[in-house]
Amino acid sequence: MFQTDLERAERFLSDRCVEQAEEICQSVLEERPDHVRALRIMAEIRLAANKLEDAERFITAALELDPEDPKLQNQLGRLSNNYGQLDQAECAFRRALELNPNFADAYNNLGHVLRRKGYSDAAEQCFRDALARDPDHSAANLNLGAAYFEQKRLRKAIHLLEKGLKENEVDTVGRYNLALAYQQVGRFDEAIYTYRQLVAAGSAGPDAYSNLASALQATGDLEGAVCGFLSALELKADHAPSLAGIAGLMDLIGDYERGIEILAPFLKRGRATPMMHVAFAQLLRRLGRSRQALRHVAPLASANGLDRQEKMAVMFLIGDLLDEMGEYERAFLAYRKANQCASARYCQATRERAVAQLIETFSKTRLATMPRSGRETELPVFIVGMPRSGTSLVEQILASHSRIYGRGELGDIALIAERLGRKSGAAYPECLLEMSEDDLRSCSGEYIRKLRRNLPWPLRVTDKMWQNFEHLGLIELMYPCARVIHCIRDPRDTGLSCYQQSFGTSSPPFSFDLADIGHYYGQYRRLMEHWREVGGLRVMEVTYEDLVADVESQSRRLVDFLGLSWEDDCLRFFENPRPVRTASHAQVRRPVYNTSVGRWRHYQEQLTPLIDSLVQGGFIEN
Repeated sequence: MFQTDLERAERFLSDRCVEQAEEICQSVLEERPDHVRALRIMAEIRLAANKLEDAERFITAALELDPEDPKLQNQLGRLSNNYGQLDQAECAFRRALELNPNFADAYNNLGHVLRRKGYSDAAEQCFRDALARDPDHSAANLNLGAAYFEQKRLRKAIHLLEKGLKENEVDTVGRYNLALAYQQVGRFDEAIYTYRQLVAAGSAGPDAYSNLASALQATGDLEGAVCGFLSALELKADHAPSLAGIAGLMDLIGDYERGIEILAPFLKRGRATPMMHVAFAQLLRRLGRSRQALRHVAPLASANGLDRQEKMAVMFLIGDLLDEMGEYERAFLAYRKANQCASARYCQATRERAVAQLIETFSKTRLATMPRSGRETELPVFIVGMPRSGTSLVEQILASHSRIYGRGELGDIALIAERLGRKSGAAYPECLLEMSEDDLRSCSGEYIRKLRRNLPWPLRVTDKMWQNFEHLGLIELMYPCARVIHCIRDPRDTGLSCYQQSFGTSSPPFSFDLADIGHYYGQYRRLMEHWREVGGLRVMEVTYEDLVADVESQSRRLVDFLGLSWEDDCLRFFENPRPVRTASHAQVRRPVYNTSVGRWRHYQEQLTPLIDSLVQGGFIEN
């Protein structure tokens, strides 16, 4: 009799028209106080409003009438969960699943309770069971995405979180997790947009503002970053990540004294976090006060309660300070302890398979028959090579030219590769065998628009994402007229510098172990040799040692390679105020120096695993 009315009530509730849904149910219950469906809808309304006593009254009345209703058992579980009665909640959800083994919502809710009880593996399986029955279940997508995010399985997390938010746009926790995941994989523009959605909704706390500031800083928007950190500090005056972040920003732009002024009051009051102490010591170091910096940060090496990231930052800085003082044995011990803090691990076999797949897919025959985007632009310049091989110095020299703009490290080419794989359903790079010219043109156009953004028509724009050496085949398909600058450095100096460097959240997994660095170097050279044999892009090699020995002649070579006229400002690259967001930001603020050439000799005994690997690969002589 009331079926049509209650169907309307459920539609109203689904559309968040709660008052209309409640009005219908109350009308039904006035005539039929024992109508189970109406009681269940009223319970749903009260649960959503967190009016637990009212919800309990409706659920109890309905269960007395129909204890075998799985939806009522699911509601009982949710009620118990909200009361904090986790064992009762688990029993209710399991009973719901006995009654309906395909009940996706009950699987998701059971997973939520199991996660609260500490059974994370069982919880994840419940979320997967929910999605097996309803792939679009928003809460299950968000919950499994959150679990993957905690495990640093970021690309899978992003896919699930995006899917969950399509159905539940108001979930602020899921949106915040998605923003963090975007940020951690280098998709900064998407992270910024997602953080700003939280701000617009009034759901941004100090952590969100601070992370937004960090993402803005990564894209070069330093003014926006300052505003973000200040917004966080307005909400919480002693917000430690923002204080450390704004001090790091002062380090980045070279305003070291200002950074010290910001942090000093908190240090004096004893309210500084480990990362604030690290930022303060780093600023002292920039001012040439290395011994004072070491005295300041050294006690943290034996402090209790530091997490992995904090311990790593402390030990890397101690290593740098000892290295500058010439205490190489002690410095290496500090670097070793820093790298031992890393949780990421490098798999040599996996890396070999990935490189072999690229070589097989981009064979000379296949490359010749693959679709092309048809874009003849000479705008993009890709600066590639191992990290710490001179890519930042090369870009800084070129960016001092009036017609060249340096974009820094962009993650877009790797993202394009990932997107093409998702679009075709086949993994990259095999997906390129099925791509159309339109697919490539669409992706390549997006990237060019990003390069040009807010620029007065430069002739060249550099992207110094070193890892783009993996994607030179894709780059050739999209931009056959692009130029590539391949930076080369003595692999012993490169390897040592990778081992000594804190790359933050973007640390490549191979950098934490000397033998792994040597192996990765071998695979990188293997792939570059392949591109040399089959590729059609214009590639120039520049050797770091030659560059620092004769800056002018090598700089002229670089500018000439890009087809531009020489400008003397390229020799005054250290005066260029452009923000440099990589680990080399302090070095490119100074004229070229040659003390970084042959540094590996200070650590020759400790570098045996690296050197052995390089000898075995034939890259150096024994």
